[in-house]
Amino acid sequence: MSDATIRPARPSDADTVAALWQAFLEEQTAVEQRVAMADDAVNRWRNDFPLWLDDSTRKFLVAEVDGTIAGFAHAHRWGPPPILADSAEVYIDDVYVAKDYRSGGHGKALVDAVRTWAESLNADRLRLGVLAENATGRAFWEAQGAQPLALTYTIELDATEEPDDTASTKRRIGF
Repeated sequence: MSDATIRPARPSDADTVAALWQAFLEEQTAVEQRVAMADDAVNRWRNDFPLWLDDSTRKFLVAEVDGTIAGFAHAHRWGPPPILADSAEVYIDDVYVAKDYRSGGHGKALVDAVRTWAESLNADRLRLGVLAENATGRAFWEAQGAQPLALTYTIELDATEEPDDTASTKRRIGF
């Protein structure tokens, strides 16, 4: 049973939650190098954080223990592409609890708060992703009642030759 207070994140939480989010990504990278953080990731996160707090389709929660933010959860309303049967879902983007606060029920309390929000939206289910190599993360989610739905595979490519129409440095795909 968690002794944390679960509450909505506030703009004043930005520095603390950014540090926790960075620790989360560093732990993920230690498990799987293919999810390494971009050089500008923290700046991008800081730009988006205030927008997420004001977005009614998102929920950003923190777990506070004795005045210290011990963890956070970020989720958003989600629906399948139009080729699939319509359903209302909430996608859990991130759940993280700092190492010193683990095994205290804080992660479960955060997930329960997201579940309550999803139920208030009449969502059909929660959706989330976890790294295949993250056995601890998979065990946590299975303890919350999560069941696998899909597997994502990657095929590494040998990109030693640059196409004629590109510069010699890799260009980022996307925004």
